[in-house]
Amino acid sequence: MFSPRFFRLNRNMSAYMMFLIALLLIPLFVKNEYFLRILVMIFIYSTLALGLNFIAGYVGLLSFGHAAFYGIGAYTTAILMTRYGFGFVPAFAASGIITFMSGVFLGLPLLRVRGDYLVLVTLAFGEIFRVLMQGLHNFSGGQMGIVGIPVPTIFGFRIFTNVQFYYVAFALVAFSLATLAYIESSKIGRAMMAIREDELAANTLGINTAFYKLLGFAIGTFFAGIAGSLLSVYLTAIAPSNFTLGESVLVIIMVIVGGLGSLPGSIIGAGVIISATELFRPVYQYRLLIIGSILVIVLSFHPQGIMGIKAWKRSNKDEGA
Repeated sequence: MFSPRFFRLNRNMSAYMMFLIALLLIPLFVKNEYFLRILVMIFIYSTLALGLNFIAGYVGLLSFGHAAFYGIGAYTTAILMTRYGFGFVPAFAASGIITFMSGVFLGLPLLRVRGDYLVLVTLAFGEIFRVLMQGLHNFSGGQMGIVGIPVPTIFGFRIFTNVQFYYVAFALVAFSLATLAYIESSKIGRAMMAIREDELAANTLGINTAFYKLLGFAIGTFFAGIAGSLLSVYLTAIAPSNFTLGESVLVIIMVIVGGLGSLPGSIIGAGVIISATELFRPVYQYRLLIIGSILVIVLSFHPQGIMGIKAWKRSNKDEGA
């Protein structure tokens, strides 16, 4: 009457619900401000990684300039709130929209290039953004950035404690995950995955590959923008140093460690990398070496990442049955 897949899906749903409840209860038991701050940053990076994973894992476009869209969202919110008196909610929405439009703007020339050239274009865009933010002193504050970003108010509630930011960041991740999961299961998501697997075959089947690649890239940048928006009000100050090439590489590593093409894997990858960064903060100068070692260790066991290992074990079990 019920297939093994039915019970497996229900077990997965139960596990996800228990995990969700555990996350909601964490602030009731964890009172250490330092640990709460780490969890907030994990949620922000999870949203950032979800956007990149959608671009790379579902559309098949590898971007080395994801930190630039992160920065566009952050600077949009910072400028609107500090100079034009915007509230956080409209500034947050504007950050997502402007970043989405920036993704469309960059995505148009990306449709003409592939492979290594695609990586070079996105890498160049990321560096151009950083240099512009350093040079446009009147607009971006130059090397010093923008400071004194106001405390956000959401529907009449002032958000200023780590516990409050925890729940806001958690809601952001939940929204991002649910939205991308819905897109993944829709006609749009299936078309994007078909392009990822074989663009020529997808084009032959009548799929508008140019449109879906552009849309997928812009959607991924939208989530980078809203992650940057929350980052700006959480840190209350931003600078070009927050959005370097190293930041883009860090997010790519999160996606690969968690599992390329796995949305939950993005959150796991962000948790692993941010936790490792904080754990080894006393030897911060060796941060890249440690993170690189984690990447090598995970990929040595399985090239599909942590969630890829889970999927591989499940497929082997099904074949054995």
